[in-house]
Amino acid sequence: MFGLLLLIHVGLAQLGAASTVYDTSSLQARSYNTTVSWGSCGSDYERFQCANISVPLDYNDASDTRTATIFVNRIQGTNTTHKLGSIFINPGGPGVSGSIFNFVLGQNLSAVLKGQYDIIGFDPRGVRQSKPYVSCFDSLLEEEMFVRNTSNFRLNLPSNITSDVAENLKYQLINVTSETAALSAQCFERLGNTVKLFGTEAVVHDIDILSKLIDGDDAPINYWGWSYGTVIGQYMLAILPPERLGRIIIDGIVDVVGWSDYPIQPVNVTTDMGHVLEGFATSCASSGNACAISNLTAPGILSMIDNTLDSLYRSPAFVTDLGADYGQVPINAGNLRYIIFEAMYDILSWPLLGEILSEAFSGNYTLIAQATATGLNSADASQPDDSGYATSMIYCNDAKPYDQSHPPLTIDQLTQNVIEAVTQNSPVLGEMLYQLGLCQFWGNIMPSKSRYNGTFDLAPGTLRDPILVLSQTFDPVAALASAVRTQERLGDNARLVQQVGGLGHCTISQVSFCTLPIVQSYMLYGELPDGDYTACQVDQLPFTPFNESAAANRTEGLDLESREAWIALSASLSTLEAL
Repeated sequence: MFGLLLLIHVGLAQLGAASTVYDTSSLQARSYNTTVSWGSCGSDYERFQCANISVPLDYNDASDTRTATIFVNRIQGTNTTHKLGSIFINPGGPGVSGSIFNFVLGQNLSAVLKGQYDIIGFDPRGVRQSKPYVSCFDSLLEEEMFVRNTSNFRLNLPSNITSDVAENLKYQLINVTSETAALSAQCFERLGNTVKLFGTEAVVHDIDILSKLIDGDDAPINYWGWSYGTVIGQYMLAILPPERLGRIIIDGIVDVVGWSDYPIQPVNVTTDMGHVLEGFATSCASSGNACAISNLTAPGILSMIDNTLDSLYRSPAFVTDLGADYGQVPINAGNLRYIIFEAMYDILSWPLLGEILSEAFSGNYTLIAQATATGLNSADASQPDDSGYATSMIYCNDAKPYDQSHPPLTIDQLTQNVIEAVTQNSPVLGEMLYQLGLCQFWGNIMPSKSRYNGTFDLAPGTLRDPILVLSQTFDPVAALASAVRTQERLGDNARLVQQVGGLGHCTISQVSFCTLPIVQSYMLYGELPDGDYTACQVDQLPFTPFNESAAANRTEGLDLESREAWIALSASLSTLEAL
């Protein structure tokens, strides 16, 4: 949603070798791992070890002896004297590679935790290097052709929904749902019944097995999850016995009760999207030369965005200077909306967004094309596809299937849901992630064989170590309200930390030297903040070069290595986005 990231999903897909196309005929009876055979991850990742671990494919059918293979990597803690075990990490998505996330951020996470944990990254079932993975095309080139010849789920909308716009939106959704149904059939043809086995319930059981193999049967599972990774964390609390659970941090909270209900609609996802966009406009306008459109007022920036969307909606442009692999690239309002949406995840991307908007306001759309166009490279015909549609497949395994009391939505209802989100949440970005509500068109998934159907409530005092719940004030896809509901539902089993003034997806995207010692005290010593709620000010501001000395009053007692690693975590997200 929900990825640290949906935003960096494309970047992650470009880093590291793609997994081979999975042939479901090879899903035969195999013995499960009893030990882990760690090996080299290659010369580029000398500090890491990698392994493939077999787990049951279907946990709900004891007669099914087939296995899935989970790709795992780790960076070992350097403080062997005070070792605290392992910590599993997941960056979100769903569908983002946890192993690649670990390759990029693992050393900094290890430093933040003072080398006392092994950092374990893994590709959840259905994703990237794990097998089976969500493979819907014969090659990467075929996937690129599909993306290029379809809407790629982007809706072409102006800033104001009139009756004519609503009718056009309905037509767009008819096309999108047809494309989705065709894609679903193609995925099912390649994957068969395994499409029903990618749910989060199964992922939690996978983590349980991985933990026992890596750390031993009696070692508690420590976990740090962002975005959709917070869904995994909350499922762990509900599914696993309390004695299996160690110290758990979830950051950028998804409301797991809504996640597991009937397919979610955009009005419930983008609640704070408009506030983040307003934060961009306000900080840009007051930034001096740090933002390319700071000559405009904040209302002026928002007005120019509206005007540009309206112009591209009425008269799509064409960019022809990207090279032969791209040809003539059409640009409409949907492209610009998506660019802005991506930038809302991370304030460090806002200077680039200012440059893109400056060019777009002048009628130059090359930067938009560079960021959103899909090229066709003949060499990709020999490369496997990259599990790009794992997000919908995993989510639709978790969602409640429609029934007689709650029938599938009509096109008119889907249209009204998009209009409601745009009207209530943001005229520029309200519709984002609407495709999560299209599970009825992924018809071969439901009913899932890996859907958790129980409660997410915990009795008071259930957890030996209450979890840490972290949230920004304004998160584009994981509203603070979701974090508040989560803490209230878990009661004394959770503590909430809000980064006051925080803008962007997950607290990790914006430095706070108040949040850092809370994380360290919890993960290293099991110490929790007093009370259910703690407010932490952010120390990193949009369009402002980060100056650690400005936060001197909050760095006392924090060692230099920890501070530098905490800062580097935020910067690493921007590195991933640029890939």
